[in-house]
Amino acid sequence: MVSIRRSTFFVAILVVLVFVGGVFGYSYIEGWGLFDSLYMTAITLTTTGYQEVRPLSPEGRAFTIVLLIVGMGTVAFSITQFMQDLFSINFKLQRRKKMEKKLEGLVGHTIICGYGRIGRVIASELHRAERDFAIIEKNERNLHDLEQTPYLFVEGDATHDEYLERAGIRRAACLVNMVDCDADSLYISLAGRTLNPDLYIIARASDESARRKILRAGADKVILPVVVSGVKVAQSVLNPAIEGLLDIEGVDLQADRRVQMAEIDITAKSKLKGKSLINCGFKREGVIVVGIRHKDGEFTFAPDSQYEFSEGDTLVTLSTPQSFEEVKQAQQDA
Repeated sequence: MVSIRRSTFFVAILVVLVFVGGVFGYSYIEGWGLFDSLYMTAITLTTTGYQEVRPLSPEGRAFTIVLLIVGMGTVAFSITQFMQDLFSINFKLQRRKKMEKKLEGLVGHTIICGYGRIGRVIASELHRAERDFAIIEKNERNLHDLEQTPYLFVEGDATHDEYLERAGIRRAACLVNMVDCDADSLYISLAGRTLNPDLYIIARASDESARRKILRAGADKVILPVVVSGVKVAQSVLNPAIEGLLDIEGVDLQADRRVQMAEIDITAKSKLKGKSLINCGFKREGVIVVGIRHKDGEFTFAPDSQYEFSEGDTLVTLSTPQSFEEVKQAQQDA
C-alpha cells in the first residue's frame, strides 16, 4: 500500500506541475492575467475545444502544442499508473485471501511478532528448516518487504488480541515476540499466555529489569539482544575456531558444511525409545549427542554410550543439517 500511495502522490504532483507550467507559460508569453491563463490551460489540457480566450501569438500557439503533448502524455501515464495500482490492489487482496485460508489451517506453528532485523533472521531460519510460521507486522515498510516473500503474515498490531487470533495463537506451539518496545513485549507475552496456556513464549527485552517483568508476564525465555551479541563477539575473540565452526549466522560456511545444534524428542512411538546410544547409529551418521534433557527437567551432559532412551527425553545433538535430517527421517515415529 505504501508504493500505491507513493505513486498516487507522484501522479498528483505531476498534474499540478503541468497546470502550473501552463498558467505560467501563458502569463509569460501572452501577458495574460491569472484567470485567463488558468482557463486556457484547462481547456487545452482537457481538449475541450472551446474558443481561445484571446488570439494567440505564434509563440503562444507553439507553447499550446507543447502543453497539449505534455498534457496527453501525463494523462496516458496517469491512466497506466492507475491500472497498475488497480491490478496490484486486486493481486494483493487475492493473496491475502489465500493467506487467510492457509493461516486457518496452521496447527503447531510458530508466530513471529515483528519483522525487524531480528524477526527477518528468525523467519529466514524457520523457512530454511521448513517450519510453519506466521508473522504479525504493522510497520508499512516491513509489510512492503513481506509482500515480496512467500511468508504468511497478518497486517496489524500484535498487542491487539484480534491479530494474535488471526495468526492462530490458540493452535500455535510457539510465540516469538521480537518487538523492540518492552511494554509491547510484556503485553504480547501476557496475551499469548492467556490465550494459549501451553504456548512456548520467547520474548525480547532491552535490559535485565524488563527481562524479569516479561518473565513474570508469562514468557518462558527472554533474550537480551545486546547481551547475546556481546557474548558472541567475546567468544569470537576467545575461541575463534569454535565460533567459526558453530557460526549461528551461517554466513561464512557453505550449506553442506554448516554445523548446527538441534533437538530430537523421544515420544511414545519413537523408534529410538528403549535403544541405547551406542546402538542408535548416530555416530555412523555423523551426529553427536551432546546431552539429554530428561522428562523431569534434569540435564545429562555427554551421556554414557549404554544409556537407553526413554519417553520424554530430548536429545541435544550437534551435526550438519544434512546429517541431522537423515537421522531424523530414519528414526521417525513408528
